[in-house]
Amino acid sequence: MDTELKLLHWRDGQTKAERLCADMLILDSFSAVDPQCPLGGPDGIKDVLCEKNGWKYVGAAYFAIGENTFSVIKTKFEGDLLGVSANNVDGIVFLTNQKLSPTERQKLIDIAEASDSKAILYHRERLRTLLDSPQGFGHRLEYLGIDMSKEEQLSFFSQWNNIFTQKLQDQSEYIISALSRKMENLLGRNNEIIEDIGNLVISTMSTMSSEISQARHSDKSGFFIPKNSYATKNMTISLLCTFHNAICYEHVNSSEMGKLRTAQVWIGSGTDLSKAAYTPPAPEDVQEILDVLLAKWRDNYDQLISSTNKVEIVEAISKFHHGLVMIHPFLDGNGRLARYILMLQASELLGIERWITLEDKNSYFKALRQADVGDFSALISVVTQAIYGVEEAGS
Repeated sequence: MDTELKLLHWRDGQTKAERLCADMLILDSFSAVDPQCPLGGPDGIKDVLCEKNGWKYVGAAYFAIGENTFSVIKTKFEGDLLGVSANNVDGIVFLTNQKLSPTERQKLIDIAEASDSKAILYHRERLRTLLDSPQGFGHRLEYLGIDMSKEEQLSFFSQWNNIFTQKLQDQSEYIISALSRKMENLLGRNNEIIEDIGNLVISTMSTMSSEISQARHSDKSGFFIPKNSYATKNMTISLLCTFHNAICYEHVNSSEMGKLRTAQVWIGSGTDLSKAAYTPPAPEDVQEILDVLLAKWRDNYDQLISSTNKVEIVEAISKFHHGLVMIHPFLDGNGRLARYILMLQASELLGIERWITLEDKNSYFKALRQADVGDFSALISVVTQAIYGVEEAGS
């Protein structure tokens, strides 16, 4: 209740509101978050520029003192919406300390859609949920002055330890992959002498930051997926193995590519299986479970491809994606394979011909864990945003 009341009775002005909103976007897995002029000055009809899963947005903060009418909120939204075309982005992320009912949210989304823009809304209750989560406790303390209880402190440090571990692992994998590619290129030149391996390492490390940024946040909107011959209609384990072998061809452990795993694996850091975040099925069960997943997809394919209900199709794609990731059929490269299959399915069933990315790791992994217990709502929202740039697809 304290969080909601302090958001409602905001007394810290626009500058702090914009900074809070930028931090909320980072917290909720937006990337390339770039606050414009929180200290004042012309901002080009944008408080923040940001990206998520390949879509670009302007972020707009509207924090008033106390409740305002929907008419006032709508007028502010319409003014901020002009920033989409002014900044040549895909849509707007509108963050407000005001209450918005589901009907009011849909009205704002419809206004954006009428101007060919995407819209993602963060109303007071959604911001409260973020700030009252373990990841948000620190921001809640900084911006609202609400102390953490002992239990909250334990949750906060545990959560951030997991996030830091994941980020460190991500960066390490990228560094190793980049070094490996450069080493292989050099070693493949039989007519050249490698004079200084040290220079190779130094040059790789010196450019790592920019390479990571370009690799993860580059504009893929111009990359189109060609319409294929409905490859997933008759998807089998054999075809899945072929896909896996093809997209993981450069992997160091290439002898295992395209082959179902024969060893037990687990998701999480460390070597203690009992502390794993998730343990996929035993290797001897992989083929049978995978057969069931693929058979269900084949059986439903004709119904899906004839459907005009985008919500139904995205739900089916999301559930298949979760099933494939959950089975974890290969030793490595499962995420890459699952994302590739998702792109094929979106191309075949929805006519989507743009590159689809799922770089939204915190929300994505959390959504997968919710799906593990049968709640697919968060995962459907993540997949919908990755495909369409909005969190709910019109039917």
